Amino acid sequence: MPFARKIRKPLRAGIKACLTAAMSWAAGLIDAVGWLALLHVYAAHMTGNTAAAGVNLFGGDWEQASRHAWPIVPFVLGLLFSAGTTAAARRHGWHSSFSIALFTELALLAAFMWFGMRYSVNGELKQASNFYALIALPAAAMGIQTVTVTRVAGLRVYTTYLTGSLAKFAEAATQYAFWFYDRTRGRLRKRLWKALQVTPRHRYARHAALTAVLWLSYIIGAFCGAFLHNRYGLLAVLAALIVLVIAILIDLISPVAAADEPGSFDDS
Repeated sequence: MPFARKIRKPLRAGIKACLTAAMSWAAGLIDAVGWLALLHVYAAHMTGNTAAAGVNLFGGDWEQASRHAWPIVPFVLGLLFSAGTTAAARRHGWHSSFSIALFTELALLAAFMWFGMRYSVNGELKQASNFYALIALPAAAMGIQTVTVTRVAGLRVYTTYLTGSLAKFAEAATQYAFWFYDRTRGRLRKRLWKALQVTPRHRYARHAALTAVLWLSYIIGAFCGAFLHNRYGLLAVLAALIVLVIAILIDLISPVAAADEPGSFDDS
């Protein structure tokens, strides 16, 4: 296909893994800042919002239910926008397809920071009536990010939520453990060192390490988001914007779309 033939030198897998971890860190930061600033509603964690909406519906608290359910709409619109623009860019031979989605995400988060600072005091919302417009900005941004960097070293990953990453960590760690047992069974002392030498190149060991790093990056990002929000309010979003600017520049120089991302959205 034209995209596969014309593509410039793609981003190396190691750099791509680091970029994915950095974006997971940024997502954790935005999720934490949004939760603290916008009435304890998540901008990226749609599973939590869905569960909270259901609980509040049962309790008859329609206002809280609507607050938790509303971010799902801009999040899904962000998903559709990112998937659509990325696919269209690839069809037209635009190698740096992710930069379109990332630039849009950057604009949305910058708008969230700007308007949020106008309608908040000490990093917290002044009037609940502004909530729906403000939460739509980071929620749409997180939806966009979800389908940007989606495959690293042959593994399907997402940088904005962790349930799938934890499940894939468990699967990969289990597969690696069985491989390691088979490789050293009966001759542990003789084969231990050889097995450890092969481990960094082993597919499932790498997958387990990557998914573990994504979880760690997200929780560190959330910690940093809480710390920076406590110190600087919504200016904390600047840290995530810096990560996105770096990601855009990297994609423009060496496309993030590697050979194992030929423009298909099928899972594996």
